[in-house]
Amino acid sequence: DIMHAAAAHAAARASLATATTTTAVSSSSPPTRGPVAVGGFATRGAPRVGTPRGSRASRAWDPLSHGASRARGAVSRAIDGSSAMRRDVDDDGETRARSREGEDGLESVGRRRREGEPRAGEMNVRRRRAREIQDEIGACESAWEVLDVVARDGEGFNAVNSVTAMYRISRLLTSRAGRLRRSEAKHIAADSRFATLLEMVEGGVQQLDKVGLEHRRWAYHKLALPSEYRMRAALSIRLLDRAKDLQGDLMDAADVEFILTMVEEQEEVFNKVNASTALHRVARLTTQTIPGKTKSADRNALFGDARFQTLMNMVDRMACEMSMQGVSNALWALARLDYPTSPAMLESLAARASSQASTAEAKNLSTTLWALAVLGHKPRSKLLKAVADRSLVVAKDFRSPDVVNMLWAYARWTRYLPPSDKPTPVVVAMLDQAVSTMSTFSPYQLANLSWSLAILDCPPAPRVLEYILNTVANETGKLDGTALTHVLWAFGVMGSPTLGASADFAKLLREAGRRAEAGKVGRTGAAGVLWACGRLGVEPDSKDTARLVNRIYSKDSAKPVDPQALVHSVWGVSTFERYNFDASVKELVIKNISALKSAGSIGPVHVKALRDSAADAGIDLQKLDFLSE
Repeated sequence: DIMHAAAAHAAARASLATATTTTAVSSSSPPTRGPVAVGGFATRGAPRVGTPRGSRASRAWDPLSHGASRARGAVSRAIDGSSAMRRDVDDDGETRARSREGEDGLESVGRRRREGEPRAGEMNVRRRRAREIQDEIGACESAWEVLDVVARDGEGFNAVNSVTAMYRISRLLTSRAGRLRRSEAKHIAADSRFATLLEMVEGGVQQLDKVGLEHRRWAYHKLALPSEYRMRAALSIRLLDRAKDLQGDLMDAADVEFILTMVEEQEEVFNKVNASTALHRVARLTTQTIPGKTKSADRNALFGDARFQTLMNMVDRMACEMSMQGVSNALWALARLDYPTSPAMLESLAARASSQASTAEAKNLSTTLWALAVLGHKPRSKLLKAVADRSLVVAKDFRSPDVVNMLWAYARWTRYLPPSDKPTPVVVAMLDQAVSTMSTFSPYQLANLSWSLAILDCPPAPRVLEYILNTVANETGKLDGTALTHVLWAFGVMGSPTLGASADFAKLLREAGRRAEAGKVGRTGAAGVLWACGRLGVEPDSKDTARLVNRIYSKDSAKPVDPQALVHSVWGVSTFERYNFDASVKELVIKNISALKSAGSIGPVHVKALRDSAADAGIDLQKLDFLSE
């Protein structure tokens, strides 16, 4: 019963501490500084496993028996590192594994990382100050008082403050009859503070919403600014209306070519929302099979298209203005496309996510972290803290795919998490949410959930593990090879001999053996299964063991086995009573060890592990003497 499992889990977690939580448009650059005319008058310019339990346990060495913290790192490298596993996410957030290749692709586009980006604390201070300034401007009873605020607090102005000040001045200079008081306007126009304000308004246009843009247009018209200012203000409104129509076209687009054509023909209309939507739609159409449709474009051809590069440049340029939804969409698209994104662009998008996380929805938080982890981004503490703080607030809003993606990202980033003897509060919160909503999880999601929890050293209550094992075992057809081997490995880390001896675990082992024979599981995954069996004191059927071993040491494999996977397979077999490596496999094991030594890929820890377990696996220790050379 999952509710009993949830209660048991809650009791198990009681000792853990939890923490409390703390559309704009494109516009051309403003004109060069200089005198401008207001109402016809000139103004002046201004400037993150125990001992083995097999019958040979006393003679075998567990390569991961050095404590939880070491297990977390070693296991991560063994199961995830060598094969460079990545995960795709469908539109509903569900993940699937695939190997990542081609890190060096096309030359990245985008600018260098922005300098001087404020910290989270500084951003909060700036927002509070901007609200105070807004109140000061609204309280002004004359245009001169507004200019005094500009002179005194101008450095703290944001785009809204600037346009509000300009609008306030124009209202204060307008009589009840709707006429401009030209005499007073003449003196206001001659004040250098007005020129400074005008520059501030023009510099912040891209951050304004429609209300701000309307206020700008009205003020420019009422003050009779030079025609280039008034035309630009009017154009901004028209472009915003066109951007709304463009957004509808992008959402309805059925092929990539249509979107790229719009990029080419309406580049000047695209705003931050259009850019992120276009990229998201291109990624979806390129990577998903739609009934009745064929994929619109080959990725390599897409990346080489000048129009796609134009779109990427727009995304990079507008990243600092995007909402969390826009950032999430853009990052999801980059991860789905496996686009060789520049570190500068990832930094820019991650920085924007940090600043927008405080109001973000659960889905956007999880998708953002998932995509950044897929893209190989090394997260900064600012991003992790901002997302964690918000996630603790909206933890109850996380759906099953959101929880899975969030924990998967944290599992990939264990090395970057603060050192701790306990799981982080956000990981605990995600586990608690997973347990409370576990009936909504698919077998595939449960498999990925168990893998992430094992990596993060955050095991749920035994009843929860029993539920996961039973659900997954009853629907093995819904697991791909990676998910199957991952869930078996995870139970090797978090499970008990009782679970290992269960019919459900045996069912998963048989399925793993069957798929290994068909080549539908990875070599590292097969090694993880053997390790898990040794860890739980379980011995698979000899035929299934042979299938897993033959998958690892295939004669057709051009590359040697990953060193940690090799150690895991030898150690796992060393704990079995009914199986030893046959002569041909022994030869292949020695061949792989030799290749790894020649490449300098096998270290002292691996050598010791092999020497301690080789004899019990049927390997002559004398044939390993070359490891001492």
